[in-house]
Amino acid sequence: MPPSEPAPTERPLPTAKDFPATGPYSLAAPGPRFAGRALDLALLAAPALLVVALTTSIVGDQLQFDVPIWLLPAVAAVGVVYEAVCVAAFGRTLGKAVAGLRVVRYTDGQRPAPAQALLRAMPPWGALALPLGPFSIAAMVCVFGTGVGGALHRGLPDQAGGTIVISTR
Repeated sequence: MPPSEPAPTERPLPTAKDFPATGPYSLAAPGPRFAGRALDLALLAAPALLVVALTTSIVGDQLQFDVPIWLLPAVAAVGVVYEAVCVAAFGRTLGKAVAGLRVVRYTDGQRPAPAQALLRAMPPWGALALPLGPFSIAAMVCVFGTGVGGALHRGLPDQAGGTIVISTR
């Protein structure tokens, strides 16, 4: 009987104590995360607001909104692509770069794989595509908000993608 090979040593998953309190490689605080997300949402909302403006008319003294039914699902699709491509290619979106944040794999701190970036992008943008009317936006914000709590600030998107957000400054 051949001797058994030793089991590969697995690194334990990091805890909040494994990160510095401040500075580079510290856990991203809710404030910068919110700022980065707000910039990303503004970038993606601008074309949608242009469509709304172009499809709104004045009838008498009333505004009439003829917003296309495809608008929210289209914004959701663009949001998934934007976030997944940016996170997979650069480890951050434009908003995260401005806020000094980076998305890394939770297990080893490397840039997320494309599949991880896609899985990370789907929960919040998928909530926007739900046929809930104006409540779709509220559902998306709630999903983004799950990153505020917990010791590691890993919200639903981070848990789905196996990622964590850290500070770069």
